[in-house]
Amino acid sequence: MRNQELIEEIQELIEETALNHNLSTEALIGHNRRKGVVWPRFEIMWRARHELGAPYQLIGQVLGGRDHSTIMHGVIKYAGSKR
Repeated sequence: MRNQELIEEIQELIEETALNHNLSTEALIGHNRRKGVVWPRFEIMWRARHELGAPYQLIGQVLGGRDHSTIMHGVIKYAGSKR
């Protein structure tokens, strides 16, 4: 998949997750650290990485300009909660 296609797919994940968790897309992209926002954001990170195979840097770019290490942390935390 090309980067533009991945960006569009990640944006769709953001919209889907926002609907499922009754949140705005702005809240998920923003820097709010409330648990009710952080865990759905981690879900997006995990799904983008494992379902789409998107690189950490690209996921971070779409999720409000976050660093790749922040995305890695979110993926690990979400994966740990799935056990």
